[in-house]
Amino acid sequence: METIIRVRDLVKRYGEELVLDHITLEVRKGESIGIVGPNGAGKSTFLRVLAGIEPYDSGTVEVNGSIGYVPQETILLPWRTLKGNILLAAKIRGIEKRVAERILDENADILAISGYLDMYPSQVSGGTARKAQILMALVLDPDILLLDEPFTGLDMETIESFQAQIKMLKEAHNLTIITVSHMMDELMEISDRLIMFTHKPARIRRILQVK
Repeated sequence: METIIRVRDLVKRYGEELVLDHITLEVRKGESIGIVGPNGAGKSTFLRVLAGIEPYDSGTVEVNGSIGYVPQETILLPWRTLKGNILLAAKIRGIEKRVAERILDENADILAISGYLDMYPSQVSGGTARKAQILMALVLDPDILLLDEPFTGLDMETIESFQAQIKMLKEAHNLTIITVSHMMDELMEISDRLIMFTHKPARIRRILQVK
């Protein structure tokens, strides 16, 4: 199977603090990877490096596809509806409105938030807002989806339905998905492999084949 992400001896520091310590990892196209480790282990930093947001100090990062990055913190503009936020993301990237609306409609049904698109961020739950941010990434038609702690603050019933929806998105678009969480249970259901990080500085402690 084609390798879509190849990381070799990745080192990242914040000043004198070593955060990522010689991380080496390959991800295959269409694979779902879960990255688990304690809070503050460097998991989110690793995602930002993959997304090209964070520079790194040494090593190599090769990404053979486009990336949609969904941060843990909200990036929704409060004065725009969910749909307005999503279409603005597409407009900024130069995607035609009709194309963006088609992708939006298809994936809003999968994520079960079609009825909330005309509402504002303050009017919806945290889970719905998070799904809207996933749609902001999906309208860019990425090959790779990076999800940073998508299940934080959600109850178990919501997590279970969200897990099923993420798997449906993966199958519908043949996405490669990397999901970060500090809870292994949240990742087992959606991952082909689990990558276990040590505490900062992050090293790969173990790789577990799930499926």
